[in-house]
Amino acid sequence: MPWPGGEYFLPLGFEAQPGHISKMINLQDYIVKSTLFRTIEVDDLLLVEYKCLVEDHESDIWAHQDYFAYVLGGEKKWSTPTNSVRVGSGDLLYVRKGATTVYQYFDQPFFVIFLFISEEFIGHILRKYPHLVTSKRHLHLDNNHLLKVELNSVLKSYFETMKTFLTQSVPLRKEVLKLQIEALLLDILTQPGNEFLKSHFIRHLEAGKVVVGEIMQANYMKPLAIKDYARMCGRSLSSFRRDFVKTYHTPPGKWLLKKRLEHSRFLLDTTTDRISEILYSAGFNNRAHFNKAFKNAYGMAPNNYRQQPVMP
Repeated sequence: MPWPGGEYFLPLGFEAQPGHISKMINLQDYIVKSTLFRTIEVDDLLLVEYKCLVEDHESDIWAHQDYFAYVLGGEKKWSTPTNSVRVGSGDLLYVRKGATTVYQYFDQPFFVIFLFISEEFIGHILRKYPHLVTSKRHLHLDNNHLLKVELNSVLKSYFETMKTFLTQSVPLRKEVLKLQIEALLLDILTQPGNEFLKSHFIRHLEAGKVVVGEIMQANYMKPLAIKDYARMCGRSLSSFRRDFVKTYHTPPGKWLLKKRLEHSRFLLDTTTDRISEILYSAGFNNRAHFNKAFKNAYGMAPNNYRQQPVMP
């Protein structure tokens, strides 16, 4: 049954062609285009009341902006190749842009407030409050793209206020929401226990642009298109290609194919997963293309490669 007083979300049933894997869902785009959710967009900020009652135990999604997820009810687990975080009611999760696998628990419907936020807005906060950028020693999230944020009663009250913004019938002035989000971020960044998140924000402010290499290394194993990577990097397709070549000295398509083939070969060597699972886990979305590319690279089809006797 639906969440009391509102609709619920059932994942889109993307129909895949024979031999194809269904396209990954861009969470932001789906929310914006859907009529199922209450949303407020202000410049490069997106606030969402998200109600979810899913049928699948796990779903692959991606986002081109970082986001916070404040859980009002239910439980989910976000997972990346480097770390996993399970959250429940009253928890706040920070998710860096990119691809994640989300696991569903069916004890009760999942109800969350999403806040998608850009590097530009974070930079605005840090420049406006320069005392936040004082430490000479910055901690790093390393490769972890998920971080559970330390909360207190004041921080929780911000999200309760945002929930009210989303449900009120009177249109909200943009300035009011931006000030509310600014105050929220300021409190998060000064809350003890959130030093890793603060350092992550500072590092990106100092870098000036999203680092292409960080996005690619974290997400090449997902079946995303080059234009999707460009969007995550905050660049046009042409500028992304140009910056990519500066970083890797090869075009992105060629680099992606090599990395995905190497990973698929590793999975064939080290797991008993089915070929259909391996090709998806390595970032391919077409079996025929995967078979052909693998044979061109390694001289035999994936099935034949796996059946080779193990060398002593």
